[in-house]
Amino acid sequence: MSPTRQHPPHGQIGYLQLPAVDLAKSVAFYRAVFRWSVDEHGSFEAPGMIGQFTTDLTPVSAGGPVIWVCADQLHPTLRRVVSSGGRVRGRPQLDHGGRWLVEVDDPAGNRIGVFMPARSAQSQTMITVQDVEASSHWYQRVLGFQSDHGGPEYERLLSDGVLVLQLHHRGTEHHHGLIADPDSDLGNGVLLWFGEVSGFDGVVQRAEEIQAEVVRPPHRNPPEGQGNGPAHREIWLKDPDGYTVVVASPDGEAHEVDAD
Repeated sequence: MSPTRQHPPHGQIGYLQLPAVDLAKSVAFYRAVFRWSVDEHGSFEAPGMIGQFTTDLTPVSAGGPVIWVCADQLHPTLRRVVSSGGRVRGRPQLDHGGRWLVEVDDPAGNRIGVFMPARSAQSQTMITVQDVEASSHWYQRVLGFQSDHGGPEYERLLSDGVLVLQLHHRGTEHHHGLIADPDSDLGNGVLLWFGEVSGFDGVVQRAEEIQAEVVRPPHRNPPEGQGNGPAHREIWLKDPDGYTVVVASPDGEAHEVDAD
């Protein structure tokens, strides 16, 4: 521990040695899954913890203490566990409605507990489209979303690691049958509303660059002089399939002092 680092309070776990078989694999695993900072010697920093990967100790797969590590999201974390050389030991269990618990093996065989907060229902809108890849590119370009699936039949789009939109090919059934009536128009009466967008001006600029169809140009809601609720800016666009897409800056971003 560095002499300048503040000493942990009495009783806090302050240092952890983790057995490793292949040091590089263990380093890559904990970097990818938990975003720990690890140097070339295997010394790591985790939130509230420092430690060292070592090949001098035997990995513990069962019967010993279990380290429980916090994670922010269930599905992405478990995917990173598997893709980084670990193994999920069983289905996640809901602990009294407040958090998800699941045990995993790291690449050395150490048993690690992972726990994540349980969240209430969240909107994860799915729309049917004619061209999944073209639609995905449009949303990535305009709103900066990230692809989490890809392909011509289905796409998951993320914002800051959170699923915000699903795209499904209009003519693909899979196990659930057709989602949309192929003889009906797409998007009638539907607004895809994306609020709290800090980079609102960038969205407007990118929409201009790709010549997106504008339904309503940038404007304040409510209009100037009509109060401060919700006091944001909006732009209304048409996506490639004709869905109306509303992008709004954070509530209060267009606050008027004289309207108070």
